[in-house]
Amino acid sequence: MREDVRSIKNICPSCFGTLDGVGVCRSCGIRPESIANPPAALPLRSVIGSRYMTGKSLGIGGFGITYLAWDLNESRKVAIKEFFPQGYATREKGDSRVNVLSPEVVQPFNHWLGAFVEEAKVLMRIKHLHGVVKLLDYFENNNTAYIVTDYLEGKSLRNHLTERNYKIPYNEALGILRPVFESLAVLHGYGVIHKDISPENIIIVLNKYVKLIDFGAAALYKVNGNEKPYVVQKAGYSPVELYRADPRGFGPWTDVYQMGATLYNCVTGYIPAVASEREKEDKLPRPSALGIDLPEYVEDAVMKAMAVKSEDRYQTVSDFAKDLKI
Repeated sequence: MREDVRSIKNICPSCFGTLDGVGVCRSCGIRPESIANPPAALPLRSVIGSRYMTGKSLGIGGFGITYLAWDLNESRKVAIKEFFPQGYATREKGDSRVNVLSPEVVQPFNHWLGAFVEEAKVLMRIKHLHGVVKLLDYFENNNTAYIVTDYLEGKSLRNHLTERNYKIPYNEALGILRPVFESLAVLHGYGVIHKDISPENIIIVLNKYVKLIDFGAAALYKVNGNEKPYVVQKAGYSPVELYRADPRGFGPWTDVYQMGATLYNCVTGYIPAVASEREKEDKLPRPSALGIDLPEYVEDAVMKAMAVKSEDRYQTVSDFAKDLKI
């Protein structure tokens, strides 16, 4: 085989450059055998959906595994989320097929797999929202399902805050978060809540525009019985309903709390106290008590969005945004 001919065998699974004659990537300089994916991950260079070659794993969580992948049809990088719920799924080493861990979990696995696909169908209908990562494709394969999104080159809001000594002026924070507010309002109208909003999941793409990523925890809150086997509990950003059963369940008010906590972190430099601890005794200081100069209406809105009881918060992100005057 000529070295300049692109094929599955000589595409680098790390950066998707081309390997040279001795198996070293001409672009990033690594050897594919040095890539250490989690044991449960798909083998490197697996072709799924008849067109996507998987590369290195970008992360693994309770709901699934995310991969950097190469679209063989379009010659572009994409990100792929595989439904692989921990404790319910397993995979033999070197195999692509996902197996259900035990007969006892077949029914819940299939139920949540169906929910994953239904959520993907909804997200495909609203894939052009400017404030969320674009969903490109979804499909079922290997006894599981996958969603394919744009791979975004940029930095997280968390990294941006770190570069700015952990906090930024409120007007800059509102400018960054405005497209996320707008897109969440549309998502909620379709019954989708994100449930994992934090500075880590907000990407500033090439310093030009902002995208909310990682819909692995998302749910169709208007559909009964659609809850996944795990919830993401992110200290400081997750409201109490993600720590315990709540009669109201999850809803837009869940994302409202997380947007409030994200904004609080942006303007104060502090990650808020854990909601389950605030429920016992709420000592969360207002930004002004920390010496932060904010318009009173902004401070009031942030604190209301972060109310411990879900019924005391804004019930929609639109109402929250309205009081922030964005």
